[in-house]
Amino acid sequence: MNYQRLVSRVSLMCLAIALMEGLNPLAAKAEPVRPLYAGEANWATLTINRPGSYILEVSSALGDVDVELYDPTGRQFARGRRFGNETIFFNVPAGAEGVFRVRYSMPFCVNPLGACNVNINIYTQ
Repeated sequence: MNYQRLVSRVSLMCLAIALMEGLNPLAAKAEPVRPLYAGEANWATLTINRPGSYILEVSSALGDVDVELYDPTGRQFARGRRFGNETIFFNVPAGAEGVFRVRYSMPFCVNPLGACNVNINIYTQ
């Protein structure tokens, strides 16, 4: 296969992926979050564009992370305070889409070099 043909195929595949993403956008999107020291808390936002069932996973390799989930009206509707990482299953009904807020906190962090990283992921069920 020559170079021009390879570039042409790669370009077509990239165009197809871009078009599919434009026609079928992500159902939900999270933002990057900052690491926390023990005793700290912070906020993150989740943009949910479609009704459906979702899984929110919040984790930290070197600390205990707790989480509270607030709907677009500001009402808290879910909370995770187990030791370690948190997983919350929730549903978004039609008409309730929008920007959800996540309050995450670090009761303790055992990182001797500084703050503990926090990962927030959201998936559709």
